[in-house]
Amino acid sequence: MVYIAKEAIIFFVILGCVAVTIFGYSIHYLMTNGFYGSERNLDFPPEQRIYMRQLRLRDLHWMARDHGVKFAS
Repeated sequence: MVYIAKEAIIFFVILGCVAVTIFGYSIHYLMTNGFYGSERNLDFPPEQRIYMRQLRLRDLHWMARDHGVKFAS
């Protein structure tokens, strides 16, 4: 029976992990057309910008109130 050293087993496990990772990356690359179109430049509508600003200010006021800080509007 063939005896394989522990170092060789560790090496083959690491090599297998690298091979599986590269294989998964290549499949993902092929399925997503080379990652094209993954960057999206989101331009939010003005209503959403106003809402988010109001929400941030409300949260800021609540945090200031909870910690007893005077916050100028």
